[in-house]
This record gives sequence, C-alpha cells and structure tokens, in this order.
Amino acid sequence: MTLSTAGLKSLITTTRKAMKPGAAYISDPKVRSALLAEHDRDGVRVLLACEHPKWAAEVFALGDPGCPWPAAATAQDVATAAFGPLAAHFPRLIKRLSGATLTCAVRHAPQPDAPDLGGWFLMYALPERGGPTLWIGGPPDPAPEFHVEGWEVPPELAAFYRQHNGFGVLLDEFGWTGVGPGVQPSVQLAIPQVDAEVKTADLLRLSRGEGDAGEGGWCFSHAKPGARKKRPAGAADPSLAIVDFDDRLGIRGEAVPFDFYGFFDRWMVGDPKDELPIAESP
Repeated sequence: MTLSTAGLKSLITTTRKAMKPGAAYISDPKVRSALLAEHDRDGVRVLLACEHPKWAAEVFALGDPGCPWPAAATAQDVATAAFGPLAAHFPRLIKRLSGATLTCAVRHAPQPDAPDLGGWFLMYALPERGGPTLWIGGPPDPAPEFHVEGWEVPPELAAFYRQHNGFGVLLDEFGWTGVGPGVQPSVQLAIPQVDAEVKTADLLRLSRGEGDAGEGGWCFSHAKPGARKKRPAGAADPSLAIVDFDDRLGIRGEAVPFDFYGFFDRWMVGDPKDELPIAESP
C-alpha cells in the first residue's frame, strides 16, 4: 500500500530522527531492512530522502509508462533483461543481483552544478551486512556524451553503455557514481590534469578511487606496442590496456591488456582492488 504524501513525510522525519547526529547514512541495519520490507518502494523514497537528498528522484514500478525496463518475475529476470546481450558475460554479477530484495525504477533530473546524468535508472536493493544497499544502472544510451581528445569510446564500453550508461553503488558525490566498484557514466571518463607524472589525457577512468576527491581508479590506457607478445584470451582490442591510477602516486603497476567484461564481472562481486586484472576467456 502506497503511503500518502503526509504519511511519507512523517516516515522520513521519523527515520531522520533515528539517524546518528551528523550522519549521512542510516547505520542501523534493522531500520534499513524494515523500511524496504514494510514499505517497498516508499522505503526506497525514504532512503533517498535521508541519504541522498541532492539526488532527488521519483520512484516507479518496473513496467510503468515511460520506464525502459519491463516488469519481471524475479530480480534475476530483471538483471538478465537489462543487460541484454551482455548478460552472458556477467554470470557472477547476475547471480549477485538476483539476490536483490527489491527492484524498481527511478527518474532523476540532472543536477546543474554536477557532472550528472538525468533520466531513468534501474535500482536494486542488495542485502549487505549493514542492511540493504542501493545499486543503480544508468539509462540505456546508444550515443553517450563523450569529450576526451584522442579517444573514441572503446567497443566493449560502448556496448556496455547501450545497456547501462554507468553502473554501481549510489552515492551523491560527483554525480551518481560511487567509491565502490562500478563503471562511471561517459561524462565522468575524463580525468583532470593533476600533479602526477602522467599525461591523464592518455587515460579513461572507469571508476572512482577511494580518496576524498575520488582520486585514482581503474583506467583504460593505450597499450604500448610490444608490451606483450601475446594478448590474453578475451581481450577484444589489443590496443587497450588497464592500469590502476592514483592522482598523487601516478600509475601503479604495469598497464596490461585485459578482458573488460571478465574484469567487470569479477570486480563487481568483490575481487581485491589492488590486484591487476587477469583476462578470462568469454
């Protein structure tokens, strides 16, 4: 049963009072779980209002008018349909998403003062030790906004954006992308020039790092000719490599050719971030 406007405001007020002073996150897992178990999509509205007030969004059921994702019987069906032809590349991630306690769609207007995307987003509430965590997939985008001189969107990433222009844990900073594992939307791929001994225009940053300003992260890089005599199985483009980049320390480790899909599938379910990826066969 959907709450009335007054009922929703009352629940938001009650939940905010239960949060620790100055906290931006509902730390009690029982409170988080109860919000979704008892209030379904209204619980999502409360989480957004309390934890992501800058990321205001309307919440809808899958299949509602205008929503790009159809209603489905299970979370696994939702994820499989959303990733479409790429679903076969992400068996670990699909399995993880199939455990979602709730799936819904949200519609968000872009923030004028942030590198943000607007439109429809697919949301999963995934069980975690600290209570449900909101993961989102960006809107399908056949022609993503992209402005990095000397680069074209890598084919694997372009195919990914056709299903989701970005995917990961919902956070406010720097648009909707988060510190946790995930692929940033196209508007976030460029890296500002910093005081590291590296030409950042040579990199496309797939993810945010862990610093206060989102330092570093996994990046696409142009592979050096002759760097490897034989590219790994599954690496579709031998001219691309991946590096771990830190805004203060520069490139950490050696750029290596890799299989983007295999890397993404492992990374999203908890592979260590400090290890260079190992390419896998499709």
